[in-house]
Amino acid sequence: MIFTEEQQLFRDAMADFFAQHGSTQALRQLRDEPANVAFDTQVWAELVELGLPGMVVPEEYDGLSFGWLGLGAIAEVSGRHLAPSPLLSHVVLAQELLLNCGSTAQIAHYLPPLLAGEELWAVAIDGHRFFQGGDGSVVEVAERLSGKKVLVPDGAAADRILLPVGRADGSVGVFAVPAGSAGVSVEATRMMDGRQYANIHFDEVEVSAGEWLDGPSVDDGWKLTLDRAMVVLAAEMVGSARELLERTVQFLAEREQFGVKLATFQALQHRCSIAYSELELTASAVLAALSAIDRGESQIAAYASQAKALANDCLTLISSEAVQLHGGMGVTDEMDIGLFLKRSRVANQLLGTSDWHRARFASLGGF
Repeated sequence: MIFTEEQQLFRDAMADFFAQHGSTQALRQLRDEPANVAFDTQVWAELVELGLPGMVVPEEYDGLSFGWLGLGAIAEVSGRHLAPSPLLSHVVLAQELLLNCGSTAQIAHYLPPLLAGEELWAVAIDGHRFFQGGDGSVVEVAERLSGKKVLVPDGAAADRILLPVGRADGSVGVFAVPAGSAGVSVEATRMMDGRQYANIHFDEVEVSAGEWLDGPSVDDGWKLTLDRAMVVLAAEMVGSARELLERTVQFLAEREQFGVKLATFQALQHRCSIAYSELELTASAVLAALSAIDRGESQIAAYASQAKALANDCLTLISSEAVQLHGGMGVTDEMDIGLFLKRSRVANQLLGTSDWHRARFASLGGF
């Protein structure tokens, strides 16, 4: 990725921060915590002070308007360290959904505490089952909502839940409901990547308990938010893949077998070369998608699906190769390689599998 001087400086600062506070050791500590603990709140408070929640928020709303390429750089750094934070769930999904679907009055009312780190929101999409619109698992019945959403990222840490609801006409409405509302029950769980996800049940929740986001184009705003989230997740996955490949190449250069360095074996060089080529191709697709968002292109769905499909395949390949090339050590908990492998398998399912994105990319191209 090619950054401006300002973006590069911020990226370097965030790299130093995550190296100190967001290393794989932090993830190891988190996975041993109760499932209701989503991340280190002190680390998140410091990220808020650095301005992370306002990275892509327009200046008119007191944001930094730093650009999506800049946010993608932060996501890549986060992926290198497997840093557990609400970057995707809160900053990208929840805040963007508010900005893209809320009215001017709603944005002015709800956004300041989000930027200040006083509140945390989550978006109740099904983590294991992804559709571009509402998936029908929660339906509006008169003035009450019933149903469930499963594997919601950081759902048990949220103060308010944004609930996309499929309507009879095929459009999507977004309902903002306080997590403590009557009829809302949240069950925290921890997936194999060490992150928190939640199963959220809605049992005859009074519509009056929350508020519908009533911006000028909720349906388009919902789709745009998801596309942007796909690209940011793909950037995170590129960071993880790059870290894995660098660690693996270093291991091969140091490890000896039959009296020679593993890096001298041509077959292993070929495998690393293929992984490197796939990584650079994927990074280019992610860069193109982030740049398209910054340019304000209206149709970024194709960019998003291309980036996410390639990121899925790339991280799967490189994480699998890393385990193989580290030998039996690669699957031990003592090494970090397995942590990246587990994150890969979860991220592959989040916001669309490779098959789903290839089908959508083909459909967008008229096939």
